[in-house]
Amino acid sequence: MAEFFESYAIWGIWIIFGVSFLIFLATAPCHAVLLLPFVGLPLFWLLPLEYALPINFVIWLATPFLYRVIRRAMRKPPADGFRSLVDTEAEVVSKSETGHSAKYLVRAQGEGELWSAHSMDVLNIGEWVNIVAVKGIGVVVERRNSDFVTTKRTAGSVNERHRH
Repeated sequence: MAEFFESYAIWGIWIIFGVSFLIFLATAPCHAVLLLPFVGLPLFWLLPLEYALPINFVIWLATPFLYRVIRRAMRKPPADGFRSLVDTEAEVVSKSETGHSAKYLVRAQGEGELWSAHSMDVLNIGEWVNIVAVKGIGVVVERRNSDFVTTKRTAGSVNERHRH
């Protein structure tokens, strides 16, 4: 029985190392994931062919799926920070005349955050505007155009912009 554990203990260590390396590659969407198909190659030196071949085959089948998932995730626009507000809608909450552009306080759609905003247009309280840029720690807004399609959400009465 001791011979069994001596001969297979090293394989268990290699399998644990390999699985942890696969987990690292799957959770780090960077260039290291390109090495994924080569992870199974050392198995041919360490395991008999009847074990190494199916493991390597599964790795090669999973690789294109992981590439697609990572590529799709990397193409998404940033979902945090105020730069993600660009191309969204907001409602004018208050207004104060300062300088040669009017300064407003707008409530961003979605989370309902309040942002200071600048606009060259004269806007009224309660009017919906488009956030077009970020300026300092505030946003630049323009009067909403008619090419935005808005619909009511089923859970509430917040308008949501759809891209087509």
